Amino acid sequence: MPAPDAYREVLVRKQSAGLIALALAGVSNAWCSAFAVNENGARAQGMGGAFASLADDASAIFFNPAGIAFLRGANFQMDNLVVAGQFRFIPSDPPPGAAVPEKGFSGTIRQPFIPVANIYFTHRLNDKWAVGFGGYAPFGLAANWTNFNDGDPANTKFSARFAGTRAKLLNFWFQPTIARRINASSAISVGVAYVHAHLFLEQSVGNPDDNPTDFTRSLALDVFPGSDSNAAARAFQRLQPEGRFRAAASSNRPGFAAGYLFKSKATGWQIGLSWRSPVVHRLKGKGSFAFLSSPLTPFLPSDRGVDVLFPNQNLEATFVTPATYVAGVSKNVWGGRLAFDARLQDYKRFRDLPINFSNTKDAKGRDRATSAEQRLTFDFRNSVLLHTGFEKPVPKDFGPRMMRGMMRDVTWRAGYTFDHSPVPDKSVGPLFPDSSRHSVTGGMTKRLAHVDMTMFYQFMQMKNRTTNVAANAHQFTNGQYRNLAHLAGASLRFRFGKDNGVD
Repeated sequence: MPAPDAYREVLVRKQSAGLIALALAGVSNAWCSAFAVNENGARAQGMGGAFASLADDASAIFFNPAGIAFLRGANFQMDNLVVAGQFRFIPSDPPPGAAVPEKGFSGTIRQPFIPVANIYFTHRLNDKWAVGFGGYAPFGLAANWTNFNDGDPANTKFSARFAGTRAKLLNFWFQPTIARRINASSAISVGVAYVHAHLFLEQSVGNPDDNPTDFTRSLALDVFPGSDSNAAARAFQRLQPEGRFRAAASSNRPGFAAGYLFKSKATGWQIGLSWRSPVVHRLKGKGSFAFLSSPLTPFLPSDRGVDVLFPNQNLEATFVTPATYVAGVSKNVWGGRLAFDARLQDYKRFRDLPINFSNTKDAKGRDRATSAEQRLTFDFRNSVLLHTGFEKPVPKDFGPRMMRGMMRDVTWRAGYTFDHSPVPDKSVGPLFPDSSRHSVTGGMTKRLAHVDMTMFYQFMQMKNRTTNVAANAHQFTNGQYRNLAHLAGASLRFRFGKDNGVD
């Protein structure tokens, strides 16, 4: 019997897509543009993330590192947030006989809460120099669209499982930073980071809805002799074994950050600029396959079965996180501060992604299904985010007399963010159920001696999105995506030294 290259031609596309999705790994239950995470400071997020021109706590290392030059004394800050999302997908044309839940498939079966934490430290050396360190996560993804079970009936499984079922991206920046005061009103900074990325993916392979190739037809006639070639090919597609692909890979690379901050005490205006570099990750890891048996299995030659065509092996991939550019302005008004930020993330760098496999030939020198390189094109566009926020100290005479002690040294905040999605229709799926979104935020800080306690809440409503891309029909990813998320966070900031305010 000829080697079943149909598996190599048909299944490898699914397996390769999975590896690429691995390298993409976001949001998926992504709560920011594609796989970006911008909520890396509780105080800033209470103001909708409009913080580049303020940058007056230790989270400045993330929002605008030049701000640490204006912080007196030493500052230690810990922030944490949790995300509780509702991610729904209603396929417009599910596979025949598929059982679609009444409210659609859920992307949060085993991950109802997604934690994100960061830590910052700053220290002013003298009137001109300051140093700091931050550990934060500017990118991340957590997606789980199915509690996949081999014993589940096929019609109850997630219908878009061939485009992805589970994914996770962990991306950490460990960033030493130095800042210098140019004069009393302005400062610059630079940081060099150690960037670690770890990615995991699970997805199904062996899609019976793929179009048969010419070779599939010839192979099908060997399996079903005497049959019509088209009928034999369709039967072959339906009977091919379904499998699961899992991959995990890691990378350690350098990253860079810089900032500029200007403050005018005379007018109350402040201007901030910040930049975070793109990072090209050279991922190295392992991929594994597991297949169910099928009626076709006994007809496959022992030296060309799926275990030979799809061996567990080492893999490499190249994955680029985008650069981030932020410009912000703020002014003292109405007894508080009003701020506005514009953020650009150049996701156009993420146009395609190559995957390389290490085990491409069998013992007899024949091609395996895992070819040397597979490349998928995503054509992401740039993402634009607009942030605005306001904060104001609570007046000393606010509220009933018995409450005034509790409200002393309290600052309240409110904000709004618009996030324009970089994901085109053709790339929307279980790993990127992405759409543009609106967020409203609120927060407060209570100061107790040398400790600031901050909390925030954010409601994120993502626009309902419906896709109808002909090329995606065989993966059953077309349909309606209805997502929203609740985010809540808190931070503790410790200010050391007698002189621990802000210039």
